[in-house]
Amino acid sequence: MDKLKKMVKYLTNILAIISALVAGINAVEGITIPYAIQIVQVIAVVNGVIGTYLLGQKAINNKEEK
Repeated sequence: MDKLKKMVKYLTNILAIISALVAGINAVEGITIPYAIQIVQVIAVVNGVIGTYLLGQKAINNKEEK
């Protein structure tokens, strides 16, 4: 389970970097990425789901320890 948590944390960071790159490149005049807003929104939703999973696991582990 710890390996999975570590991989998910790295995945969250990678997705955040990709999202920032897509948004930043799309903001440059003359460069347009098709569906850039939708891509950024999908990445935000995936990050939200991953974050909820991590927080849920943390809550479960804290409750089991008590």
